[in-house]
Amino acid sequence: MLNERLSAAKKIAAELHQAEDAIDETMICIAQLAATLPTVRRETNMSAIVGQEAMAKVAHALAAAGEVRQLLTDAHLSLTVTQKEVGLGTRMFGAGVKPAPASATLTDDGADGAVVPFAKAS
Repeated sequence: MLNERLSAAKKIAAELHQAEDAIDETMICIAQLAATLPTVRRETNMSAIVGQEAMAKVAHALAAAGEVRQLLTDAHLSLTVTQKEVGLGTRMFGAGVKPAPASATLTDDGADGAVVPFAKAS
């Protein structure tokens, strides 16, 4: 039973971390586009009116991606609570520090330096 819970936790953690990384990458791409649009408009001496609707849409897309990121981090915190509820301990990491890869050995209480997957800082 414990091994099944640990296996499920590893799978969920890997997919959660992949989703978090994906939304970060998406936000980076959108932000780069948001910076390029007015830069190119200025470099080509176009009126501020040119492309304004597109710029507004890109700005809205970045804001929406930020909302998605917030939902993922909220889910991450909820899963940390769930992890404790199902009897799997946690191992916290400092802000910005990622845990060992999912292939690391896990224990039910996170003792002895073992890594339990949901405790990744976001």
